[in-house]
Amino acid sequence: MAGFSISKGEQSREFHIHIFGCCRLPSGWTRYAGFSFTLVNQLDRKSSKTEDTEHVFNAKENDWGFTTFMPLSEIHDLTESYLVNDICIVEAKVSVRKGDIKILDNETGELMDFRGLGKIELAFLPLLEEVCLLHPSLIKSQQRRSRTFVECAFTTLGRLLHFLKTTKVKDLNQDGYERLQLLWEELETFKFDLAWLQPHVQSVFGMKNMTGRVDRMREDVNILENEIKSWRAMLAAAEVDLERAKEDLVRAEQGFNKIGGVDCVLGYPLA
Repeated sequence: MAGFSISKGEQSREFHIHIFGCCRLPSGWTRYAGFSFTLVNQLDRKSSKTEDTEHVFNAKENDWGFTTFMPLSEIHDLTESYLVNDICIVEAKVSVRKGDIKILDNETGELMDFRGLGKIELAFLPLLEEVCLLHPSLIKSQQRRSRTFVECAFTTLGRLLHFLKTTKVKDLNQDGYERLQLLWEELETFKFDLAWLQPHVQSVFGMKNMTGRVDRMREDVNILENEIKSWRAMLAAAEVDLERAKEDLVRAEQGFNKIGGVDCVLGYPLA
């Protein structure tokens, strides 16, 4: 459970997000959150002050926010309209990932150091090394982040790369698309420069419509093939009935011919 608090410093207001019950959290628990605080200007909404940040919370780092959000002098300045009739309005918005889901079934849990930035799943290291050599901005964008944040960021990137590297188009079902969507949404929250990767990922999502169309066409073909099989079975049965009818006709004609056939005069009895 999370909550936010407003603290009064000597010269400013402090806004923080807290995670409650940290002592009861399981070992290794982490949760990424992006959040913002807005001090509302009650007479001019456009003049409200908003600050946003992000953090990976864990049992130790369970508090994050702004220690100097706004000077008290500015808040109490009546011309600024932050304080009206002794009422100050603060809005907090928090966004979290859908969940810390173990995306890949074959993650070993064996961690190794990645360029001194943090411990990363061993299976991801070759993939991360490859893309970081080609795109140095991936490393630069995380150098001022906390170690926990960086580990989550590169683990998510590694998961996405591993998914793309090991998944075949024919195996990309609805569950696969949902996993890819979740990974991509998580990865975007870490502020990587993903211009080099985004077109390819979008093209994979585009395959969903194409594969859906192919699946529908395949279903139509299967329906027609089944109809043809049904009609062929009916035709085979009709051919058997036809042969039997022909045999019956031959026997009937033979019996009829024994009594004179169609050329026989009907006549009439004389006695």
